[in-house]
Amino acid sequence: MTMPDSDDLEEKLLSEVGDLMSREIRTVAADATLREASGLMGKCNVGSLLVVGGGQYLGILTDTDLARKGLAQGVNPEKDRVQSLMSSPIISIDIHRLVEEARALMKGKGIRHLAVTEEGKIVGIISLGDLIRYYAATFKMTE
Repeated sequence: MTMPDSDDLEEKLLSEVGDLMSREIRTVAADATLREASGLMGKCNVGSLLVVGGGQYLGILTDTDLARKGLAQGVNPEKDRVQSLMSSPIISIDIHRLVEEARALMKGKGIRHLAVTEEGKIVGIISLGDLIRYYAATFKMTE
């Protein structure tokens, strides 16, 4: 087995968040039920939704929020609202920051999703899954 060429590896390690993020931002209304939010996550195959209200982003709701803050605490998914479980403020990273910085921020904050901003505006989402796929491809051993 051999490692990738060192120049190629160095170039990959300098990748920016914008190279990995999803530009498709999935949202849910703050007053939607947790059942509606969960259904939307399943339908879209995503682990987070940005929460909107009053024409702006208010927070983020993740599958972890639903499990740890929701079901584990006995909320009623038919009646309780997204705003009761969402995390706020939204933690974000600039589109031009390095992927490694995103990893460190996620680890430091204990989160798995970051909003990606460009000139202060949210333009995408990057998840722990995106980082795992990136690192797996970057450090893939070749025979």
